[in-house]
Amino acid sequence: MGPLCFVLMPFGTKSDGIKKEIDFDKVYNSFIKPAIIKAGLEPIRADEEKSGGFIHKPMYERLMFCDFAVADLSFANANVFYELGIRHALKPYTTVSIFEMNTKLPFDTAALRTFPYNFENGEVQDLDSKITSLAGLIKINLDVQKAQEDSPIGQLITQYKFPDLNYLQQDADSFADSVIQLKNQKQTLIDLVKQWKALDKSKGEATTDEEKNKTESDKRAIVDQIVQIEKGEGDGLQYKYDLLYAIIDAYKSVNAFKEIVSMLKPLTDGRYNENIYLKQQLGLAYNKTGNRDDAEAMLKTITDKYGPDPETTGLLGAVYKGMMDDNKKDVDMSAEYRRQAIDTYVEGFESDPRDYYPGINALTLMYLGEEKDPRFEKFLPIVTYAIERQLILKPKDYWTQASGLEISVLALNEADARKYFAAAKTCIPENWMKESTAANLKKIYDKAIRASDEQSLQWLKNIIMGLDPEIFG
Repeated sequence: MGPLCFVLMPFGTKSDGIKKEIDFDKVYNSFIKPAIIKAGLEPIRADEEKSGGFIHKPMYERLMFCDFAVADLSFANANVFYELGIRHALKPYTTVSIFEMNTKLPFDTAALRTFPYNFENGEVQDLDSKITSLAGLIKINLDVQKAQEDSPIGQLITQYKFPDLNYLQQDADSFADSVIQLKNQKQTLIDLVKQWKALDKSKGEATTDEEKNKTESDKRAIVDQIVQIEKGEGDGLQYKYDLLYAIIDAYKSVNAFKEIVSMLKPLTDGRYNENIYLKQQLGLAYNKTGNRDDAEAMLKTITDKYGPDPETTGLLGAVYKGMMDDNKKDVDMSAEYRRQAIDTYVEGFESDPRDYYPGINALTLMYLGEEKDPRFEKFLPIVTYAIERQLILKPKDYWTQASGLEISVLALNEADARKYFAAAKTCIPENWMKESTAANLKKIYDKAIRASDEQSLQWLKNIIMGLDPEIFG
């Protein structure tokens, strides 16, 4: 493994609240990471946002011991600027600051010698040239003879003596070893998830009970291997955010939600009782395991304290939707939970109309009601626009294309529905993803057919069967 390069930058899609929107994951994967590798370094990117901004030991170790750092200053993210300040106090030469050229920064960055890039239409423009240029800049600053001082502290306070960290060499070596171990553990988790998904995909090929049982047994054995990785860390896992989040993602990928509950409940009851991300994941896991009341209680601790946001209300709306389905034999109870689900989804969408997820869920539940909801016509064009904007950033994201398909079906717009259906198929979705979309569309079809006839809705039936050939029996 080459020298380590720590990347300081936001995660996910962020906006300036006016017109500029950046998919920072796309910026990292398509631009920053390739440039770092081209320069001969090993990139490290840690999601500080999921830790709730908590200042923790691994973050300090990365800032102190990584040979190089790249900081993306776009949108003036507080975590990035805090970490950049520490880095500038520790290292005079080995930090490069970059920024999206159409974003507003809080001060003149001339002293930081910033490197600009342009993110438009969901892509970094002039990508190959930018990768080469950034890689070259990193290489120059690794060369002691050619490096330019990038720390404004050293530039402005000429007598400032940067700390000699050689006395921490043992800690630096331990940090490097932990990076290698973490990389190996993450790769193991990725490989295990791939094995599980391959088994899950092949389950339809099993013809005998013995073959089916063997497949399920092999899938369970893979889950047990993930559990062993978790348990092998003991109490130390709570300090290893990157590994903790990787294990959560792995558990979700193999439908091991009971294991998520077992892992996260002690953490959210104790040290991390204010960590929003972990509480969201625990709420999700509670709901997936049928513990609706626990899921509702966990998620409401977030909304009651911090107000609504699309992610939390999206999860909470799903809880009420589950309660609606659980009580479908009781018409009044089911209708009440449907109302709560709609109101929760609407609240989440209105908190940030750029996030289409709670909006599309609210619209579908409105449509499925026995009485016409006056909000349906109001929100339909707004949610449609939110989906269209997101598709500019993520044209290959299946769920966004599927949401475009769903909202077109809600509007009974055959032409748009066919367009989104074709685009969704190009995303190469897994079977369970297509089946999930088909199930939603069939509910809409079942409601629409009552006011129409089968022939006029044959186009919709064909789309649904194209997603799940067996859904109509």
